[in-house]
Amino acid sequence: MAGAMTDAPLLAVADLEVRYGAVAALRGVSLHVAPGEFVAVVGPNGAGKSSLMLAIAGAVRPQAGRIEFRGASLLGASLEDIVRRGIALVPEGRHIFGALTVAENLRLGITVRADRRAAEADLDASFRTFPILGERRRQPAGRLSGGEQQQLAIARALLGRPTLLMLDEPSLGLAPAIIDQVYRLLGDIRAQGVAVLMVEQNAARALDAADRTYVLNSGLVRLAGTKQELIGNAAFDAAYFGVAMSGEAPPP
Repeated sequence: MAGAMTDAPLLAVADLEVRYGAVAALRGVSLHVAPGEFVAVVGPNGAGKSSLMLAIAGAVRPQAGRIEFRGASLLGASLEDIVRRGIALVPEGRHIFGALTVAENLRLGITVRADRRAAEADLDASFRTFPILGERRRQPAGRLSGGEQQQLAIARALLGRPTLLMLDEPSLGLAPAIIDQVYRLLGDIRAQGVAVLMVEQNAARALDAADRTYVLNSGLVRLAGTKQELIGNAAFDAAYFGVAMSGEAPPP
């Protein structure tokens, strides 16, 4: 199957713990992403999905566990260093700069690049890959629709030439037709050899898109597998919604 596990995963997370004061957001989470693989993490609000992404991106410091990318630890690395190593995050809410033009927002994506000529060529190419951004390059980004802003956030992330693109709730707040566009775009990105790690509340869409999916709830991985392994699995609803399994109450 495409994206099957290799001896050396691109990203390996093991026994990750993240706390905010007395609150445990992640409790011993482990997962991996192979080169070129599309992996989804699904779960309800408060499951710990965003904390996982922020810890990998270097924005949150874990209390325990390991995060390795291409066999090297990311723990203690700066956000900029992690981007330079080949990881890009499209955060929840997109975080575009509304007062800046579309072109100025995109230019922020090449600030970490040392290959200036190639970076400028990639910037020009992004307007062809995302035609609506080319049409509106001189407009303030705040005037874009939600779907157009999501394209802008993804295009900006890709300008860093990542080998792993991470997305936090890419379909949040978008109309169904726009969600279809975003997922087609992610499929195209993956087809170019970029690995994708995506967190989603929309489990059905995530299962359709991903090679493998992890179900996260209350800071724990409750279940993991391919779409074929998870669809129809009696434990899936229990894992996602925290419904008691085998007569046992779910952990706090």
